[in-house]
Amino acid sequence: METLPLRRNVSPSTRPAEKPNFAGFDALRAFSALAVVLLHACVPYLQHPMPGLAWTVRDRTSGLLDCLFWGIESFIMPIFLVLAGFLAWQTLSKKGPSILVSSRARRLLVPLAFAVCVVLPIGLYTWVLAWVAEGVVAPVKLKSLKFDGVIDQDLWGLSHLWFMLYLFLYVMVAAIVFRGISQSRKATVLRRSLAQPHLVSIGLFLVAFVVLAFRPEVVWGFQHAFAPVPSKWIYSGTFFAGGMLLASKDPRLVWIQSKTPVLGIASVALLVTAVTMGRWHLQFSGDALAKGFLAAITVLCAWSTTLFLIAASGSFQKLSLPIQYLAAASFWIYLVHHPILGLTHLDLKLTLADTPPTIKTAMAFATSVTVSVLSYEVMVRRTRLGRLLGMTWEVPLSRPSVPELQSPLLQSDERESQPWSRAA
Repeated sequence: METLPLRRNVSPSTRPAEKPNFAGFDALRAFSALAVVLLHACVPYLQHPMPGLAWTVRDRTSGLLDCLFWGIESFIMPIFLVLAGFLAWQTLSKKGPSILVSSRARRLLVPLAFAVCVVLPIGLYTWVLAWVAEGVVAPVKLKSLKFDGVIDQDLWGLSHLWFMLYLFLYVMVAAIVFRGISQSRKATVLRRSLAQPHLVSIGLFLVAFVVLAFRPEVVWGFQHAFAPVPSKWIYSGTFFAGGMLLASKDPRLVWIQSKTPVLGIASVALLVTAVTMGRWHLQFSGDALAKGFLAAITVLCAWSTTLFLIAASGSFQKLSLPIQYLAAASFWIYLVHHPILGLTHLDLKLTLADTPPTIKTAMAFATSVTVSVLSYEVMVRRTRLGRLLGMTWEVPLSRPSVPELQSPLLQSDERESQPWSRAA
């Protein structure tokens, strides 16, 4: 294990002789982005709809899709947060807080501004159009955008874009804390705490557990707003902090990969238990004891599944060109798939009413991914918009010995001095 580096200048003799290979992070990021699309493709067909989540249509339900949705929901965002925390620590410890904040501001705030100005308005009118077609609201609402009751409460917010704002705020907090400790005599406090990673891990678990015990809707619901929701921000932050802890104590993922079989067995058992308990909670609610048990199982499930997938991603030493392409396009897919799915769900309900929900889900998923990838190829990959968003990509002429991370969110800033217009 490596100890915590608090200085930016590290002597050559203390640096690893060989750069770690994190090609698997790109593969995991790419497939996780597809899992997000699949998650949202299941929404109209849930037996236990997500409280607080407004969608374009409600359709015939499926128990299989309900289990699939809640299974993905229990761990999908922790994966992104732990990966982001892991690579944020690499940048923070090697380049310092200023580089971390500036690089993440470019990679997060610019795409967020674009999505808020372009994707969210398109999504808003897609949702309202679907509700007009379904007879839920009057056609005049397309002009007024004024709603009453639950619709108005659940409609307004950052939608799926909340992750980008939360992540940048975590980066800001990490940079401030790091700089404050590094410039004071309290640096030893951080060293001592990280010298006992088990205690820090228990602390992160307890924080997540308490938040989820009092606010189960953080995972088993949707908290929609433009500003960060405190319970959701704290719960998600424990995974970002956990990713930083993992990077500081196991930077090459040697220890975590040695635990892959154990983590695999634990993640399957906990995932089945969490989904079973979560669906029961959504149907019957429950007392404080039941909520506490659900909170503990959910947090353990999220951590075990996330660590297992990170450990398993180590098997990717080199990525095929299709996976590299998908990794490069994954951030764009994440940004734009929402309104595409919403409109596709409406079309499927109106034109294929008797088609089984599983078939509709597969069709919606395939349509959303295909349109998103095609739009990436035409509008982003080699365009000014792509350079502005940091999402351009070119087919490598030769494969490097250590593959570069393709996702704008998953780079450790080893080449931060290069122009940002370069492919992310």
